[in-house]
Amino acid sequence: MSTSSGPRTAITTTDPSDIIHSIRVLRREVTRIGESNPGAEYSRIAKRLEALENSVRLHVSQLGDLEQALATASNTRLTDKQRTILRWLVAHHGESAIYTVLIQQLSEELKMPESTVRWNLKGLRDAELIMAGTKDNKGVPVSLTTMGRIMAGYAAPMD
Repeated sequence: MSTSSGPRTAITTTDPSDIIHSIRVLRREVTRIGESNPGAEYSRIAKRLEALENSVRLHVSQLGDLEQALATASNTRLTDKQRTILRWLVAHHGESAIYTVLIQQLSEELKMPESTVRWNLKGLRDAELIMAGTKDNKGVPVSLTTMGRIMAGYAAPMD
């Protein structure tokens, strides 16, 4: 058994824009070949390349969301009550309630004073982990943002 006491080297990954560029170059090449040999095979390959490019774009977008969530996590220290509320929102994602109704519901179910729930929801909204109505935009149901869903995934499971 061998062990290494040397420094660990970081694994570098290809920049997603380089991957998209390579897909575009490949698509141009396939198109050039397809123009001289038209047929179903060319069409099938072109469609698969387009699907691949769209998939990479989606993953790049999701990576951006994850980076934003990590930045939020590093700048936001969630309280135990905020983590509990995030987990509750994940567990009850099918239910939609406006801010004031949710405060009452959380207060009853989590056995917290309404003022505590309100203060913690405000912290989650300020951290952009939830979306909710405002004084000027009432009636908007409370929902988790992408960052909120990611952060909730790192919170310990509810009892």
